[in-house]
Parts: sequence; C-alpha cells; structure tokens
Amino acid sequence: MKKLLKLFTIGIFGGISYGCIEMLKRGYSHISMGLLGAIAMIVIHELNGERRAGRMTCIGVLFISMFFITSGELLAGEILNRQMGMKIWNYHNIPFNFDGQICLRYSAVWFILSFFGMISDNFIRRFIFCELTTDHKQSTKII
Repeated sequence: MKKLLKLFTIGIFGGISYGCIEMLKRGYSHISMGLLGAIAMIVIHELNGERRAGRMTCIGVLFISMFFITSGELLAGEILNRQMGMKIWNYHNIPFNFDGQICLRYSAVWFILSFFGMISDNFIRRFIFCELTTDHKQSTKII
C-alpha cells in the first residue's frame, strides 16, 4: 500500500509540475500533458531507485528518461494531434522535428527536466516518505 501511495504522490507531483511549467512557458496546458508528466515522473522515480541502489548512473537515468518522455510525446502526439486533430502542440517549425510531434530541442529539454525530476524524487523520498540513502557513494555516482 505504501508503494502505491508513493507512486500516486510522485505521479501527482509530476503531472502538476509539468502542467505548471507549460503554463509558465506557453500560457496554457492540456490535461493529457499532465497525465504524460505524471507517467514520466513515475518512470524517473523508478529509474532513480535503480540509481540509488547503485545499479544505474545518473547519466543513464537521464538518457533513459529523455528517450521515454520523447517516445511518450511521439505516441501522444500521433494519437491526439494527428489522428484526433486536437492540435495540442506542433513542432513543424522547429529544426530536427519528426512529424511535427517531437524534436531534438525538446528532447534536450526533457533531459534537463529529468535531472530536476530526480532531485524532486530524492526530496519526496527523503522528506515525505522518510527514505534514507543506503550508500552515499553509490547514490552520488554520476557516470
């Protein structure tokens, strides 16, 4: 039950945080982006758990998170924007885009935001769920 509560908390945090980031940047957001933000934060949480256990590096977490988020954005974009015509976002005018749904620039943004997601996850683990890092040397390993 505690694991489910933790995942729910992490997901809510990710969804609200990403929605707020979009509101600050674009002035609006869409509920589907909050859902994608929630799922992405749960993935970051799980990957960060592997990093904290010493089974993954920080850079590994960031790259896998970036690829997951970009893939989720492509899937959501193809369904919501292209098939359903919702026009939530359009990257056609941004260089190195694919089908107007994903682009290299935003993949780099997802990489950076994943780092802040890891920091937020550590904060939530420590101060909300009272988890301590078991091996400090492993948890701070970057490469």
